[in-house]
Amino acid sequence: MSASRVQEGMKYLLNSGWMLAEKFLMLAIGLATTVVLARYLGPEEFGYLNYALALLGLLSIVVHLGLTGLVVKELRSNPDNEDQILSTVFMIKVGCSVIAFAIMMSTYFFGNDQNFLVLLFTALALFFTPFEMLIDWFQARVQAKYAAVAGFVGQLGGNGLKMILAVAGAGLVYIALAHVVVVMITSAILVCYAVMLKRDFRFDFSWSLGKTLLKKSFLIFMGSLSAVIYLKVDQIMLQYMLGEYAVGVYSAASRLSEAWYLIPTILMASVFPKMIDLHKSDTAGYNRFMQVSLDVLFFMAFALAVVVFFLSDWIVNLLYGQQYADAGPVLAVHIFAATFVFMRALFSKWIIIEEAFIFSLVTQGLGALSNIVLNYFLIRSHGVVGSAWATLISYGVAGYLSLLLSRKTRPLFVMMTKSMCLHVFLSVPQLIRELRRT
Repeated sequence: MSASRVQEGMKYLLNSGWMLAEKFLMLAIGLATTVVLARYLGPEEFGYLNYALALLGLLSIVVHLGLTGLVVKELRSNPDNEDQILSTVFMIKVGCSVIAFAIMMSTYFFGNDQNFLVLLFTALALFFTPFEMLIDWFQARVQAKYAAVAGFVGQLGGNGLKMILAVAGAGLVYIALAHVVVVMITSAILVCYAVMLKRDFRFDFSWSLGKTLLKKSFLIFMGSLSAVIYLKVDQIMLQYMLGEYAVGVYSAASRLSEAWYLIPTILMASVFPKMIDLHKSDTAGYNRFMQVSLDVLFFMAFALAVVVFFLSDWIVNLLYGQQYADAGPVLAVHIFAATFVFMRALFSKWIIIEEAFIFSLVTQGLGALSNIVLNYFLIRSHGVVGSAWATLISYGVAGYLSLLLSRKTRPLFVMMTKSMCLHVFLSVPQLIRELRRT
């Protein structure tokens, strides 16, 4: 193996290390915050808070417009056009944040005064969402450490404030306001690092580039919107079918499960530039990289799910207490959705590289539709646990079974099937042997 390849490999390894370190720290901080909020607020208020945050998550997709990931590819492929890409994407997101804020505030007409204040303070976070574009810029430059530091400091400060307010009995309104602190601190640090690294930035907005990017990202946006719908629709349907207590119990369990979803996202974001390069120059190496990646991603998720399955009741009782006892069975089922989510992280990058954006819409749309239908029937028959089963099955539909619908995606279905048969015990040792020989 040449010195240049070793050096390049170390560069991506260090990049992954920074991003993973930040996410593990954020995972720990996020879980600690969830536990404190759940304990001090109780299932009902905790359920309402998550209902408001679900709405924020849905509208954040409107701001991003499917441009995340696509921006990395554009910056990587057209480094000389960096200023124009950044300027155009930022202004598009600013305009969308205003629209998203107006939509969120319109929910005032369906709530009471307290709901309005909680939604108002939560919605303010939308105005800082455009600055997350800088994370894509750092990823394209393989300089993830800057985004990692910004994310960690923001999460530490904002979530620390949330915990203090919860313990002090400040109430939902102030906790919602503290949520804004998280994104505000993160955005400020991102801007500081960007100015430090690129002092000669020139604003260069382009309508033509904006239209081109929006055309490319439209299907990704619709797919992402569908994804958020089937991520959050369970909480919305539980609210209307069973009430706030059910939302609180389900949220307590799903937070423990979904916290791990950051890991595959950040792993694939870190190696995404390498995937782009392999796709251009080495088809065999590209396919092999995807198989090994899927093997590792599935094994990580499956090992995690098995451990949590056997310890679910103990974990819930330890973290939340007896008032959330009903969350144990929910967690035991919901955690297995991670197997499909982890592999989906690679599929999402494949869609961008291949510019097969229609698959984002089709697969996520099927996931959203199946989740709504399954939730309706399974909540009625199995309660909160039924919603967890609906989530697990719909994730499998969106991230695995739907790949059978097209000839282009069937090779990925085969790769995922191999991974689910624990192909990792063949691929990884073989890769290690080859690396030793070189």
